Parts: sequence; structure tokens; C-alpha cells
Amino acid sequence: MLVFVHIPKTAGTTLHKVISHQYRPKDILIRHDSDGPISETLASWMGDPPKVVMGHYSVGLHQYVPGVRYITCLREPVARLISHYHYASGFPGHYLYDTIHRDKLDLAGYVSSGIAGELSNGMTRMLAGVQDCQASVGGEALALAKRHIEEYFDVAILNERFDEGLLLLGQQLGWATPYYFRRKVGHYSAAAANPDARTRQAILEFNALDVDLYEWAKERFDRQASVDPALARRTQRFQSLNRHWGKAVFLARELRSRLNIS
Repeated sequence: MLVFVHIPKTAGTTLHKVISHQYRPKDILIRHDSDGPISETLASWMGDPPKVVMGHYSVGLHQYVPGVRYITCLREPVARLISHYHYASGFPGHYLYDTIHRDKLDLAGYVSSGIAGELSNGMTRMLAGVQDCQASVGGEALALAKRHIEEYFDVAILNERFDEGLLLLGQQLGWATPYYFRRKVGHYSAAAANPDARTRQAILEFNALDVDLYEWAKERFDRQASVDPALARRTQRFQSLNRHWGKAVFLARELRSRLNIS
């Protein structure tokens, strides 16, 4: 069983669609931590077990189902929190939108507010399997997140090296060429993307574990990429094809998926 741990604001929506185009809709289960215990979710599933589980879901399914392999996408923590804030503050449907505007939170205030666990070492929390958003996390959670990646993850894609990660993942899983176009891309000014020193320090202070995790994951990704000497060339070719044909192929696959055509 393949499990995609969708960490918010890490290109996860784009990756979610890429994955969904590689499998039949009937073989995919969309699940989130807010849906309740995984044992209840699986018990209510009709037919054969799903081949793929995707959603804003913390690591943990391997405790119930043997042979689980996870994938995820990580992002440099400062960039992730900037994107998170501008998305949440600009989208009325986001669960933190009202709080941001009621309390007039700027980015530094948002990160330090404690209103959601995903704003403070959110990547570490999800990859360590910490579901209590108010629980404090430390070095033990960081070590557990790294251990989970080493033992159960084939590839932890980096947002900043998304195409390379897709190709490594697709090669391991036997996917068709993973054409895509970016979904839910944040749009904000260059100034907003470069916060002042006080704001940057607040992000780093409340996400120190994620900084460590991300740097460690970069080194791991570098090692994986170095095993394939043709990866750079394959990536350039894929990027060229994706620019020309990606959106058309993506939309055709999306239509096929929505029509439930095998």
C-alpha cells in the first residue's frame, strides 16, 4: 500500500493529482487526520484494501497494515510558512482565515500564535506521527520522523527539486510519465516572500526541528539522486516535454479519472 502524507504548502496538491492519475479511482482512499481512527476508516472500506491512501494524514498506517510505503514532499520551512500564511489569510474557506483577520495577525504573530500545530514544526509532527496538534515536540519527535523516512519512505521529494523527485519516484513505482501543472500556487509580492529579520527569526524559532529535518532530507535526497547519473539529463528532457505537453496530458488524465475510465 502506498501512502501519500500531504504536508500543507509543500506542492502537495500538485503531487496528489500526479499520484491520482497513476491509479484507478476505486483503488484510492482519501483520508485526513480529522476523519478519525484509521482502523475505523479501513473497516468501513468496501471490497479489496485500497492500493493508495492520500491526504493530510500523519505517519502511522504502517502500524496497522504490513508493507506500507510512504511518500511525501518537504519544503524549506521559511518558504513553507510564508506560503501557508498568505494562503490561509487570503482564502475565506481556510479554517484559520477568521482567526487571522479577527486577531490582525501578521506573519510573525501567526507563526508564534499557537493556534495550529502545523505552524510549529508541522513537517516533523506529521512525519513522526504526532496527531495532537497542541502537543509539544522535541528531539525525540525529530529522531522518529527521520527514522520513519529511512525505514518506510522510498522518496521524500523536495519542493525545490520537485521534478527530480517525481522522476525518481516514478521510476521506482513504474509510473507513466508524471506530467503535471502546478496547483494552488501562491501569489504574493516579492517583498512578502522576503520577510524582515524579526519575522524570519520567529519562523526559525518555532520551526527549528523542521529546519533540521529539511537539511537532513536534502542530504538524503542528494545521495539518492547521485545513484542515477542520468537523472539531470532525464530531468531536463522531462521539463521540456512537460512545458509543451504537460497541461494537455494532465487534463486528459484528469477527465479519464473523473469519468472513472480504467
